[in-house]
Amino acid sequence: MLLAQGKVWRVSLARGAEAVLLGILREGLPEDLGEMRDLRFEVPLGRWNRLLKHLLSDRKLVGGMLLDFASQKDLVAGVVANDRLLAELQRVVLEATAALVEAGALVLTPAGAESS
Repeated sequence: MLLAQGKVWRVSLARGAEAVLLGILREGLPEDLGEMRDLRFEVPLGRWNRLLKHLLSDRKLVGGMLLDFASQKDLVAGVVANDRLLAELQRVVLEATAALVEAGALVLTPAGAESS
């Protein structure tokens, strides 16, 4: 199920609704970022609140969290360093969160209520 899509990123709910898939759209990626065409993140729904909590914080922290979910870990630094890619990623993750909550697939928890 498609949750959000931008010019570069697409976010969808995986089959079985146990994870959210974030991927770069091949056709939306500029030529100078071609090496990132196959980068994907698979974020378990149980960890989505944690990603959301830190999404707009320090780039290094976000990059470290994304490493846990990346298909190609060596490309994560490039996403975090690129203002355009990071800004759109932040936007589509926020849109996807709203869609997840509306669909009843996600319940947001206060920052201090998380176990990890």
